[in-house]
Parts: sequence; structure tokens; C-alpha cells
Amino acid sequence: MGAQQKRAAKFDFALKNSYGVRIEEIFRLGALRDGIQLLTTDVRFPMLGQVIPRVEIEIHGRDYFKTITARINPSSPFMFDGESLIASVNGEIRQLHCRQHVGPAHAPTGMYNFGMMRANAARSFVFDYHVYCCYSCDFCFKENEWEVLAIQGSGSTDYKANFYACLDYINEHGGAFNAKYDVVWLCTGSVKNEKAELDRHTTIARRLREVGYTGGIYVSQVVPQSIRSDHNKRRDYLSALKQSGISRFNTGIEIIDPAIRRKYIHGFKAEFRFEDYIAIFTEAVEIFGRWGAGSSLLAGIEASDNTITGLEALAKIGVVPAPTVLTPFVIKQMDIPFCYDLDELIETHARFHEIMARYELPFFSGVFSLA
Repeated sequence: MGAQQKRAAKFDFALKNSYGVRIEEIFRLGALRDGIQLLTTDVRFPMLGQVIPRVEIEIHGRDYFKTITARINPSSPFMFDGESLIASVNGEIRQLHCRQHVGPAHAPTGMYNFGMMRANAARSFVFDYHVYCCYSCDFCFKENEWEVLAIQGSGSTDYKANFYACLDYINEHGGAFNAKYDVVWLCTGSVKNEKAELDRHTTIARRLREVGYTGGIYVSQVVPQSIRSDHNKRRDYLSALKQSGISRFNTGIEIIDPAIRRKYIHGFKAEFRFEDYIAIFTEAVEIFGRWGAGSSLLAGIEASDNTITGLEALAKIGVVPAPTVLTPFVIKQMDIPFCYDLDELIETHARFHEIMARYELPFFSGVFSLA
């Protein structure tokens, strides 16, 4: 047994049931939950403020390829040597082909791709014109970006100027969007001025359509307080988005349990009940069509049954659920406990795949995805 295998054996963990999930998925979910331990000095990343160092890695297998971003954790049983992901499971050393993904589009920290205008995943682009968020939920992945911007003294809060910079970018580069991107995301970070937020969404969407973009335009925002219970305002708001050329409405639910929502979510969004979201999404599906709305839930921040119940309820009404795995991005987020072990995370993954098959959900697996 080599030195790396001997080290992995010291961190052996018991897995009671794989639930029929392939080993590559077990490693992927484990690395998302627990991070990775480095067994090489060839990986380079900056240490910056209270940002938790991360690397983006590609996991390979037979008919399998997925990319994740994993935090560096010296206590993790999952170990990366630059070429392989290694772990000892039930006394057996398992090793998968794995390599670090690096590229010029990554953030200055080299750990995750941020920026006001950025290529995101394969064939998608993001306009993130507000940069910051007035709610700043405790678990948000953008805490990483905000910490970097705070240290560097950068990050514009002149949202009007940011908005016009996005329009200028479309005028200059929008003609090439059809060939390069299947989806363009409009992510505001969310501001309290709901009229300004709506105007900026619709103006950018119309400009994209005017320059000939025919792909999907997905908006992602916090639901405005004024449309929470007002049926007419809600329909007017959603219809305005649709009429401007936006093809999908997204808002993150994140957490089902009311007490946990109030603990980790800030502002009026904390008082939204799951039933409020179901009412909003029911109308969104009527306006945008089946799979014309989407939402995220966090696996690991609350009981897995809550998450699965929420995911199935969304799928039933034609909403695309996109669950992600809870992972800390800055030091203070280490205080948010992961509520269950890897066995239960694997089971939750398997249960979500059953929901996907039952409702014929469109498949998406991003760098933090449960799927």
C-alpha cells in the first residue's frame, strides 16, 4: 500500500447503504459535504481574508463527468493528489480519476467564478448588476465574493451605472450570444426598490431580444413583498417579466422549516411560508408554462424529509427544482451545521432522482448540485 493509500486508510469511514448510487456520485457528494484534503503541493490558490479556500475539480468515470467546487478541509476523508480523488470506504481504498479545473474566467481568488458580467456554466452567461444583496442570508455563496470585494476595496454599489454597463455589453457583444449561450441569467442580488428591479430586468431582456438573442432568459430574484398576497399585483409583475422576453422566473426558497428560515434568512423573506411560494409559483407556471419557473432548496441545512417534500411539491406544479448541497464559503458559515451524515445525503440524492424520473424533470447538475 502506497503512502497516499495509507493516509486515506487513517480516515476510513463507514457507509451503511449506497442506495444504488454509483461511486463517482458518492465521492462528489462527499466532497461537497466534507470538502477535500490536499495530498499535493502543486495546487495553488491564494489565502484571502476569511474566504475558505476552494478548488474546482472535475470527476471522471465511465460515462460520467461532473465538475464541483470543493472547499479545502484537512479533516476530510476525501483526498486529492492532483490526478485522483482517494478515500477509504468500509476498509476499501477507492480511487477516481480527477483533475483541477482552472481557466481565465475564474475569479481573482481562483476559487469561484464571480463578476458583474460573466460566462457561468457550459453555454450560459450571467448579468449580476446589483452585485450585493439587501438580504444577505447567512448561507449565501456570494459571501465569498463580498469578502473579496471588501478586502480589495472594489465592487460598485452604483447599481444604475452597473445596469448601463450591462446594456453597453449587450450592444457590443449581444450579436454573438446565440452562438455561445443557451441561457442568459439576470441575477440582481436583489434590492428593496422593486420598481427599479423590475424595470432593469425587463429592459435588459428586451435589449437581448432586440439584438437577436433567441435562447432562454432566466431571471433570479427575491419575490417582492408587495406581490406576496396580492393576486392582481403578482400576475401583473410576472406578466411584465414574460412580455419583456424573459422565459423563466426563478426565486430561491432555500429552506422549508419556518423556524430555520427565520434563523438564517434576513428581511421579509424570512417570513415567507412554503405555502406562499406554492401560490406564487402556481401563477408563474400559468404565465411562463410548465418548467417555466424554478427554485432552489438547500440539502443539509434542515431535515432531509423537509427538503424532499418541498422538491416534490414544486415538481408536481411544474416548477424546476434545483437543490444544492450546503457548503461554507467564508469562516462564519462554518457555524451552520450540516444536519445529517453522508449516508443520508446519498439517500436524499437518490430520492431526488426518483422525483426527477417520476415527473420527467429537466436535468441540471451544477458545481454545488444535489442532482
